[in-house]
Amino acid sequence: MTGEVSLVQKFGGTSVSTAECRMQVVEHVQRARGEGYQVAVVVSAMGRRGDPYATDTLLDLLRDNGGPVNGRDYDMIFICGEVISATVMAHSLKREGIPAVGLAGSQARIYTDDSHGEAEIVEIDTTRVQSHLDRGEVPVITGCQGVIRDTRDYTTLGRGGSDTSAVALGVALNASRVEIYTDVEGVARVDPRIVPEAHLLERVSYDKMHEMARYGARVVHHRAVRTGQQGGVPIVVRSTFSTAHGTMVADVQDEFSIVGIATLAPLETVVVDENLVGPKVRAIWERRRGIMSLVDRDTQALVLGAPSEKSGELRSAVDEVGAAGRQILNDRCWISLIGESEALQERSSEDQELLGRQGIEVMYHELSDQRSTYVIAAVDAARAVRALYHEISGDRGSLARCSESCQVSEP
Repeated sequence: MTGEVSLVQKFGGTSVSTAECRMQVVEHVQRARGEGYQVAVVVSAMGRRGDPYATDTLLDLLRDNGGPVNGRDYDMIFICGEVISATVMAHSLKREGIPAVGLAGSQARIYTDDSHGEAEIVEIDTTRVQSHLDRGEVPVITGCQGVIRDTRDYTTLGRGGSDTSAVALGVALNASRVEIYTDVEGVARVDPRIVPEAHLLERVSYDKMHEMARYGARVVHHRAVRTGQQGGVPIVVRSTFSTAHGTMVADVQDEFSIVGIATLAPLETVVVDENLVGPKVRAIWERRRGIMSLVDRDTQALVLGAPSEKSGELRSAVDEVGAAGRQILNDRCWISLIGESEALQERSSEDQELLGRQGIEVMYHELSDQRSTYVIAAVDAARAVRALYHEISGDRGSLARCSESCQVSEP
């Protein structure tokens, strides 16, 4: 080994979707190498549904035939998009004079368990990746995939898999940091599509970012955040299309006592009369089935939520535990304030009164150590977010303007 410091850069589908975008990637790699780093790159499949090599486009080839899709078949076709992306990106780097090699997850020796579609990484043998780095090459590695060691069958990691595999690789390489490149310049305190003037965070602690990501902030996946925290590797969320420094996610002091606001909407929400499901089962439901949960502060009712594409999973889960007297609410929004426990406690009544003055009904509310979540109608989502954000940011003038002008909202 050369003793040089490694850096992992992860680029999402939009970042590698066109030749122009891939040149931006090349520039980021060149810049990092010029600063003395050994650079490993992790890529997602190119583009989004409808684009020829996007993951959803490939999966639709199976789904359109009807019937259930076998897990192994799902993973076999899923990996194709990332393999294409890694190959094209490696070629783009070589064309610009940067030695590079494309590697599938199996070639990078990313080993997982045998849970097709939702696999967990159990080991990364960095021998081959490190050998390429030591030769001055850039390994371009497929995101969101690995291989079962015994059978050599391909697996995929589920939601946020490319983020997670990039951070796991960074931990295995003892990298100085992992850079997650996306189409925004960092982590905002609230979705800038709802509040365009939202403050961009310079830094955020692992714990707060984990909760922000779990409850709706989409810039980095919460499993990746937890992986970085456990391995002690900082994560930087940056834009592919600028040189802005981005947001550092690490063991740092947060800038604000209320770090930000995250939203999940619209969700089908099911309310069960009693808390029939323990925390361990609920954690499995969240990881494997995409079902979120909270316990109402006043009634102790168990509230479960899932997006429309997971509604079947949600209803099946409730049936499995024999929950009686359930109530099904369509098109709900879960709004979560993320911050320090004391600050959330102090704000709880004030925030509910604020929403009440906006004419917004709070149906359920959970207050935990780092999060305060309100369940409201999805139609009120944007108005509620704006009101809460301007309150926590101290912009009471904007709050007054919001009360007057935000009569129509979009979830």
